[in-house]
Amino acid sequence: MADIFQLATQLGKAIQDSPQATALRDAREAVHGKPDLTELLQAYQQQANRIGEMEHSGNPVEVADKHKLQDLHNQLAAAPEVKTLTVAQMEYVELMRKVSDTLRAETKGTDGP
Repeated sequence: MADIFQLATQLGKAIQDSPQATALRDAREAVHGKPDLTELLQAYQQQANRIGEMEHSGNPVEVADKHKLQDLHNQLAAAPEVKTLTVAQMEYVELMRKVSDTLRAETKGTDGP
């Protein structure tokens, strides 16, 4: 049993050292290293949360609120650091999907009733 945990530790370290994880960390640092982008991300999250709360409570969402969210989204999407972060996130998720698929293929027959 200890071998399984040792292998899991090795896998975790290999993922942590992968080019995808490194690129993701670097991209996050680049975004967080820019105060204007950090503020923009916070403003976007706040606006998205506000709209989500209005929808959840059944209140109508004003067109101006939707436009503000779209404007914030467009500003974020135009930032090269955010584009790099988005690509890095997608590549990391793809790596993790492949790892999961590989584990699932190797353990088939043991994961169901």
